[in-house]
Amino acid sequence: MTSTAHTDLTHIADRWSDLREMLEARTPRTWPPAGRMSDHQRDLDDALDGIEVVDQQAAAERAERTALAPGQRPAPLRVSILDTITELEADLVALADEIAGAVQRPAFTTRIRSASPNDDVARSLALMGLKDQQDSRRWRFNMASRSGETAAAWLAARIAGEDGPFRPLSDDQRARIGTIAAAARRRLDRALGTTEGVTRTRLNVTCGCGGTLEMLTGEGDPRILCRHCGTHASMFAMLDGLDAA
Repeated sequence: MTSTAHTDLTHIADRWSDLREMLEARTPRTWPPAGRMSDHQRDLDDALDGIEVVDQQAAAERAERTALAPGQRPAPLRVSILDTITELEADLVALADEIAGAVQRPAFTTRIRSASPNDDVARSLALMGLKDQQDSRRWRFNMASRSGETAAAWLAARIAGEDGPFRPLSDDQRARIGTIAAAARRRLDRALGTTEGVTRTRLNVTCGCGGTLEMLTGEGDPRILCRHCGTHASMFAMLDGLDAA
């Protein structure tokens, strides 16, 4: 039976590229994009419909100060996504280092002097050592691709007990991997807007990048998520502060 830890780690490895895409996504430098000014004005008019004149003025002023207000602005730096990637990567890579240090057999390094160019035994031992050192199943403490994705995939293989130069995990090691994997998955899912128990409602409004906006409810305050660029907002920016007006 597949363990919960294995499921969590596989999920992290599979969705890691989605997290990277969210970091690299950029919205247009001008909002609304070409041809969307009339849509923006109509949405704003609908939002203000029925509100007292004084409240309309206050709401309009707030809308002009939001990220969705018309005009030039720099592409947003996805600081929260960068923080999530950096911290998850640090936790998962450190865990892989720890587990590899405990269960991974050192590579075969025995060397003997060849008696002659035709010494088959010496040549076989040399090839055996080279193959063992380059075994792709090994966790490498200095490899360039030490990412959250590779760490999660390697740890999932250890939980599954796949063959390789490794000792079986102890119960304590399994429990530790499971705890960290569960916490990492929860944070990744929150960043992607896919937390369990959250209801998603598609909105008839698009993001500045052209992506579909969804309202997420069921965990904390309702928030808006763009399915393309991943932009989050606690509410429609154009309505920000209406309750306080």
